[in-house]
Amino acid sequence: MSVIRFQTNVPVALHMRSTEGKPVESQFGGMQAMFSAEEGAFYVSEVVGSILAEQFTKLGVKPGEPVEIIKAEVSRPGGRKCIQWTVAKSVAPGEQPDGTFALPAVPKAPPSDLERQLADSIAMIEARKQTPAPAWASYLVEQSNALIDCYSQVLTHASKYANVRGEDVRSIFLSTFINVTKNNGGRNAA
Repeated sequence: MSVIRFQTNVPVALHMRSTEGKPVESQFGGMQAMFSAEEGAFYVSEVVGSILAEQFTKLGVKPGEPVEIIKAEVSRPGGRKCIQWTVAKSVAPGEQPDGTFALPAVPKAPPSDLERQLADSIAMIEARKQTPAPAWASYLVEQSNALIDCYSQVLTHASKYANVRGEDVRSIFLSTFINVTKNNGGRNAA
């Protein structure tokens, strides 16, 4: 029986004889899982073996059904790369038992360097969005909102007088705020 080897980002079409990996000793020490397919056998770590078996179960793969297994290189936030194993049910091209017609899948090319860089950039931006604002930012927002509320009250009051202009109110308000800030040592200005 020939040994199947997985290249990164290249799907391998198989007809699994069993969807459970058989534990066998690794030539490097420890245990590994051996899977048998009509096309040959392949060996993976115990962890990968359990991942594949779980995916076979989720998809309801039965022995003899065509599947595609991909050992894909994916980027994680921060640009770290890792390997992700995925299983997909394959459909043989041609007329299907339900009367539909299946076309062969077009192999997806691995992402280009530019696509990987773009994905990494987007991941970094998303990670930054998750970072909470520093404490001073919320303090600044609170102080600004308090000033706006005060200014609105002063404008409302000034609107009772026909001879008081908005520019005058603004000038008085800013002068008062500056004087309160100086006299208070900058604490609790608003």
